[in-house]
Amino acid sequence: MPPFEEETSARTPEEPGPPDPAGAGPASRADAGAGEGAGAGADAGAPAPAAAPGGAKASRHGRTLLLVAVSLGFVIALLSSSIKNTLTAFYVSMTEDFGVSRGTFAIAPSAFMLTYAIASPVMGFVADRFGARKSLAGGLVLGGVLFLAGGLTESFAVFTLVYGVGLAVSYTAVSYVPLGVLVDEMFPPHRRGLTYAILMNGTAVGFIALLPLWIHLDEGTVWRSVFQWLGVTLLVVTVLALLLLPKEPSAAAEAGGGAAPERKSSAGMLSEVLGSRVFWTVSLAFFGCGVTMAFVDVHLVAHLDHIGLGGSVAGTTVALLGAAEIVGALIAGYYCDRGHGLKVLAGSYLVRSLSLVVLMAAPTALAANVFGLLFGITYLGTVVASSMYLINSLDARAKGLALGLMWFIHQIGAFVASEGGGISYDTLRSYDPVVVGSAVIALVSTVIVAVWLPKALRAARDGAGDSSGGGPAGGGRAEAAAER
Repeated sequence: MPPFEEETSARTPEEPGPPDPAGAGPASRADAGAGEGAGAGADAGAPAPAAAPGGAKASRHGRTLLLVAVSLGFVIALLSSSIKNTLTAFYVSMTEDFGVSRGTFAIAPSAFMLTYAIASPVMGFVADRFGARKSLAGGLVLGGVLFLAGGLTESFAVFTLVYGVGLAVSYTAVSYVPLGVLVDEMFPPHRRGLTYAILMNGTAVGFIALLPLWIHLDEGTVWRSVFQWLGVTLLVVTVLALLLLPKEPSAAAEAGGGAAPERKSSAGMLSEVLGSRVFWTVSLAFFGCGVTMAFVDVHLVAHLDHIGLGGSVAGTTVALLGAAEIVGALIAGYYCDRGHGLKVLAGSYLVRSLSLVVLMAAPTALAANVFGLLFGITYLGTVVASSMYLINSLDARAKGLALGLMWFIHQIGAFVASEGGGISYDTLRSYDPVVVGSAVIALVSTVIVAVWLPKALRAARDGAGDSSGGGPAGGGRAEAAAER
């Protein structure tokens, strides 16, 4: 790997040592800890004890539990995507059912964006303090109850509160932030990127399977039945989350992360995050992710309908987007774990900007499908790479808070695009201004990452070299470790 890539890595390196066969890392060594201890005893002249018959079984049992937890996390991410993609698919039907204009109806998703922004750091703090399991279970219960309520209400004002406030809090508690904390609790640093990408691919499957299904079902008030079935499903999954998700961080994660960090006060955690230059650089670029994601999540289907491409093209486009999202997330996780976070992040923003230019250039089915492929390949690339920079760079109990604050900035951008799209359509009968604006902002995010992130990483490294502690600069030594 070139030296520059080493400096801008989004991973946390392990201590140097002989290479492990078959790619085994710290987690493998942690699993084999008892065997290593026995070998050390033999060197000292003591007889090596026979391997405990239950040791292999315990190791296999632990791996099975991790697999079950990851699978359930994937399902939770899949269901969490329904909170947003139902509104995308049923946007026009809902406006007609409630008897409001598209601009007025945009108040509900716009309120969702703002509530999500405010709730993200709160839920990040909750996940840091109480663990991902409790955060996820609480969000699932809230989401189940509110889906049932949303499917029954006849008042747009009540629906705005249910969806724009209540379901936004639920989504915050079951999506990117607590799932990132869950990955941090279960896995060592060199396996977090790919694992997080696998979990986030639940949202991609939502695009591939659920969103086209909703579009196919879209007729009259069928959205109410969908809401009610989703409510029941979330309540069932709550029980599974409480039974199957780990209550404590895994031994492999603790072995990979070193000694457990001291628990800081709320003020200390906030100072840790806000003093990090890496946090600010990644998060400011992430504003562009929020703008572009909101266009897809709220207005894409309506835009394709407006330019005359219809439901079949929209269904194909979102299916292609979801399929590309799966591939893009896995690629991003793989390369982030190997120290190429900068390339993943800058490349994702650049390709995303290009995809919006393609969509704007020609109102054809081909252009829409190309847009879906290009945007999809970047959809989770920005999320995975940005999250890994924060998860692997902060050494205090503030990773959830950092992710939450990053998503706060993301959702400010999402609010701008959500409300801007509704206003644009009501005043100009066109979504073109928000498409062009999103392309420009994605390009600005590319520049921020390419120009400022390497400088932020080098400043963190130099600051760590000049200081014996984290200090006000926030996570100095950990950030330096993350970039080498």
